Amino acid sequence: MSTLISIGNARLKVIGLNPQRLTDQGEARFPGHPTFKGMHYQKTGLGEQTRRLEIMTVPHILGGLDALGWLLQHFKNQDEVTYFRLAANLAGHLEGSVVIRDHSIDEDRIHPWSGRGRILTAEIGLLFVETTP
Repeated sequence: MSTLISIGNARLKVIGLNPQRLTDQGEARFPGHPTFKGMHYQKTGLGEQTRRLEIMTVPHILGGLDALGWLLQHFKNQDEVTYFRLAANLAGHLEGSVVIRDHSIDEDRIHPWSGRGRILTAEIGLLFVETTP
């Protein structure tokens, strides 16, 4: 099965840890100071560019815990990793280098034999430290 998104060693796929939603957020800086005619704003560059991923798996059926383990390892090591995304023509697009800024993991309906949730959802916050044009 082809990889939809690659974050370092973590491969997010259709079967496995599957991306459900992506949210981009960015800012541009325009500090202002008053003049006699009103306000004057100056462009001073871009601020942080972030992406939030909502991911989901049913680990007992689809797997995906290996990819989640890689994401958590990259988070703990504060690794700067490449962010690679599948494009429309099945070729990939390197979007830049990211660090995992934060994460939250929810497990629902705990399985009595494994102790893991039957449904696992997570949110991963990425910070672009270098972008590719």
